[in-house]
Amino acid sequence: MEVPAATDAELAVDAEPDVERTAKLVRDAARGLELTGAGFRLLRVGNHIVMASRDNRILARVAYTIRRPLADHAAHLRAVRQLAAAGAPVVAPLCDPHRLSDGRVVTFWPLHSPVEELPLETIVALISQCHCAEAPGSLEVWDPSVSYLTRWTERLPLMTARGVPAEVRDFLDVVLHRRVEALSECWASLRGAGNPQVLIHGDAYPTNAVRRNDGTLALVDLDYIGVGPPEVDLSAVRMQYERYDQEPRVLDRIDAAYDGALNDGLLAYVYAADEVIELVWLSCLWGIVPGADTELLQRVDHWDDPSSPWQLF
Repeated sequence: MEVPAATDAELAVDAEPDVERTAKLVRDAARGLELTGAGFRLLRVGNHIVMASRDNRILARVAYTIRRPLADHAAHLRAVRQLAAAGAPVVAPLCDPHRLSDGRVVTFWPLHSPVEELPLETIVALISQCHCAEAPGSLEVWDPSVSYLTRWTERLPLMTARGVPAEVRDFLDVVLHRRVEALSECWASLRGAGNPQVLIHGDAYPTNAVRRNDGTLALVDLDYIGVGPPEVDLSAVRMQYERYDQEPRVLDRIDAAYDGALNDGLLAYVYAADEVIELVWLSCLWGIVPGADTELLQRVDHWDDPSSPWQLF
């Protein structure tokens, strides 16, 4: 039986992703768009259900929730295509976003090879290249309150549905709002002082870098691409190599490798907010990805100990 399509205003949360059903819907959509006739297999779950076609040509990203109108998704992807055509190091989508029959939105992308063991200096060079690209006027301008608190609002229903303990949700709520408030005050004081604003990826973790067939690197997962201070992207680099990889002299190496000026104070405030939003992301894996529950509780218990390494998921 066909599932009625949801409207743009509706909100749905699937606590348990039905991978088999989602794969069928994605396969039908890809065939209808003449992208591939192959079926799809699960790659990972997180903020999206990410699937790859079995012919290893197509990547599909399916949102858990119905959040933005389809027209907003389409406008955002048009800007991404414009950037890619102009030479920015980003992967362009294969087509406009598509509404599945259950109301969720799927976007289709070419499937490229993930990059293993990406050195800090290499990802910073890729980010520098992104920051030098000219941003289309249609892209959103970064605002710390909107950026972080929107993610919190969107993910909270999923965290609740998946059973994240109330005390963990309350802890993240308090710490996130406190740190975003401090970041917003810092950013407000700098905006009039000529702090640079560039094309930012918005989620520039090394795991969002891929190697294209010609050997060049590019950035994927472009939901948060926009215009803002370079510190937004470099905070993600610091998070990976300091919190996860426990590498030495991370801040000094970022400063040395980045092709531009940085504000160390702003970077510290962005990083403080990113620490919390990274736990919010991990909370969305509760009960779905093995080990995510234990890792989340471990991070909360050792919140003030940066020497305790975070595990990748």
